[in-house]
Amino acid sequence: MVPDDAALSRYLTDLKAGPGRDIHLSGGASLAQTVIGLGLVDRYHFFVYPVVSPGEPWFARLRDKNELQLIGSEHYDNGVVGLHYATVRDAKSARPKSFSELIA
Repeated sequence: MVPDDAALSRYLTDLKAGPGRDIHLSGGASLAQTVIGLGLVDRYHFFVYPVVSPGEPWFARLRDKNELQLIGSEHYDNGVVGLHYATVRDAKSARPKSFSELIA
């Protein structure tokens, strides 16, 4: 059973208000677009891989522009580049010293 947007919004809002640190949400483009569209994402971790392939656009269904601020980046020996962005509303929080610090 797939939850409706209101149920998903309530669930994630309650989860964010509870104890703990960060919520890592991993899923396909449809889940990502839904959660972004509900305004529930505070930070984004993008990993750019050195390959070119067809795929589903992750942000095609979004209606509004989401202002982001780069707060960290890191590169890896395999050529992958990690980029960490905060939403403008969340960007005023303390900036980490490195991308690795964020995921430690």
